[in-house]
Amino acid sequence: MIFKFKENRVWRAYTGGKRIDTFHGKDNCVDSRMPEEWLASTVEAFNPDRPVKGEGLSVCENGRLFKDILKENPRKILGRELSDRFGGNMSILVKLLDSAERLVIQCHPTVSFAKEHFGSMFGKTECWYMLDCEAEACVYLGFKPGITKEKWQALFMAQDTAGMLSWLHKFRVKPGDLWFVAGGVPHAIGGGCLMIELQEPSDLMVIPERITPAGITLAEQKLHGGLGFEKMFDCFDYSGYTEAETRNRYYRKSALTDNVFSIVVGKDLTDRFSMKALRVNGKAKVDLDDRYAVVIVTAGEGMIKTNGETLNLKKSNNFFVTANSGSLELSGNMELIFCIA
Repeated sequence: MIFKFKENRVWRAYTGGKRIDTFHGKDNCVDSRMPEEWLASTVEAFNPDRPVKGEGLSVCENGRLFKDILKENPRKILGRELSDRFGGNMSILVKLLDSAERLVIQCHPTVSFAKEHFGSMFGKTECWYMLDCEAEACVYLGFKPGITKEKWQALFMAQDTAGMLSWLHKFRVKPGDLWFVAGGVPHAIGGGCLMIELQEPSDLMVIPERITPAGITLAEQKLHGGLGFEKMFDCFDYSGYTEAETRNRYYRKSALTDNVFSIVVGKDLTDRFSMKALRVNGKAKVDLDDRYAVVIVTAGEGMIKTNGETLNLKKSNNFFVTANSGSLELSGNMELIFCIA
C-alpha cells in the first residue's frame, strides 16, 4: 500500500527552504524559517523557542495523521519484525532540508546514550544525500586529532565559534554525495545545501553555539536538550581522525545502474537504516523484502504499481510504501531515492 502526504514544513532556528520550493516547482520561491519538510513523519519537532503541538507530524492526503493510521495496523505497515522490534513505532525519519546559512554546530546521541539519558529507544544517527549544492557549499564533520573534552568545554565557555569550527573537518559537497553522521559525531551543515536527510526518528541534539550565524539566541533547553550544561558534553565522541580517515569513514558516492537498486547507505555504515538509489529507464521491478520505505522522486517522471495500486510520479513526489506491498513495478524515465528501515 502507498501513502501520500500533505506538505509538512517545519520551523527551525535557521533560514532556508527556497530550494525545496524550487524542487517542488513552485512559483515565488523564498527562504524562510521553515527550511525543512518532514516526510511520513511520526516525530514532533523539539522547538522550545516556539513550541507548537504536533509540529512535524505528517498528515495523509485524506486528512488523517499518519501516526494514527500506523497505530491501527503496525505489523502490516512496518512489517512484523520491525514492528515487534520497535514496539509498533517507525524507526526512521526522512527530511528534505535546505540551508541558506550555516546551521549551528551540533551533536546527536547514540542509541545507548539516548536510552540512558533521554529515555528514548532511538538515538539520532543520520546521513545526508545531496540533491543540489551551491559552488562553495560545504559541511563540517568530525573532530580532528588532538581534541579533548576539556578543550571543547573551554571553547563553549568562551563561545569561540571560530575555534570550534577549526576543530572540525570541512568538506566541499556536490550533488550525489552521501555523508554519514554517526551518533556522537559533531557536525554542521553549511549554507547552500539541499539534501535528503535520513535518520533515526528523534529530534535529540546538543548544541555548543548559543547564538546562530544569523544572530538568533537559542533557548538554553535547546542547547543542552534537557541534560544540563555539564552532562551535554558527554554526548560527544572525542575520537579525532585525520581528514582522510574521516572521509573514508563517512563519505560514499554511488554509481547508478539502470533498473536495479544501487546501494547508497549499506550495512558497512549502519544497521539502523539503509538508502538505495534507483534509475528507471523503461521498466524496473524491485522488492523491499518485507521492509517499508519513504521514497522521493529526484528527477524525471514515470509510474509505480503495487498490489493493484497505480501512482503517477514526477520530480519531487514523495510517498510511503508499506512493508506488505510485495514487488514494486516502475516504468518511465526517472530517478528515485528509497529510504528504507
